[in-house]
Amino acid sequence: MDYLILLSSIALGAVSVFLFRLHELRAIKVLNAFTGAYLLSLTFLHLLPELYHDSAGTAVSNVRIGALILCGFFVQLALDFISMGVEHGHAHPTHARLPVGILTGLCLHALVEATALGGPHTHHDPASRRLLLWSIVVHNYPVSIALLGMLLQSGLSRRRALAWLGVFAAMAPAGMFLSTHTGLAHYSRELMAVVIGIFMHISTTILFESGDAHRINLQKLGAIIVGTTLGVLSALVR
Repeated sequence: MDYLILLSSIALGAVSVFLFRLHELRAIKVLNAFTGAYLLSLTFLHLLPELYHDSAGTAVSNVRIGALILCGFFVQLALDFISMGVEHGHAHPTHARLPVGILTGLCLHALVEATALGGPHTHHDPASRRLLLWSIVVHNYPVSIALLGMLLQSGLSRRRALAWLGVFAAMAPAGMFLSTHTGLAHYSRELMAVVIGIFMHISTTILFESGDAHRINLQKLGAIIVGTTLGVLSALVR
């Protein structure tokens, strides 16, 4: 069921492009503002506190978790050089070429963040796993819209564009499968720390990037408020 949930946001993204043309830049920015606020709220209200809760509690273990969070932040910074920031709403003209670098960066990003899901019986906190699952779903929705829009603009046919989108869609389920059926299953806390660092980079980049004339428009502000509210409710209602 979790695999289908992960795939659902990509499918919904494709529908949104073909039926509602949500790959327009303004729409993507609003969707990403919602996503950034949602991710940041869940991270600070649940994912981060639970990461330290019931751990060994020693200075060494706390420093290790902090180091892994910092590592995740810089991992995403490195991935941005490959994906050109599509994870946080930076759609780019492709000049009639397949955006191989962007596709590669996004696939690596989706694979890495889903490894923190693991299996429900091996995760250090089932509630955190559930919230992480929905965080990935919410985050991948605007990313899939931006990616499909760029693939179509590169001159690919709908069939080929959807095939490449399918490759991206397979990455999150592959990451979850990998961490469920390998030795990674025993490192859910450490993997979550890396993903929290990734979320911090993405959400803060989205929220603190200035718009035209360094002002946030009302649509983006409204999306941030809605995303924050939903994140707070998701963390409180378990």
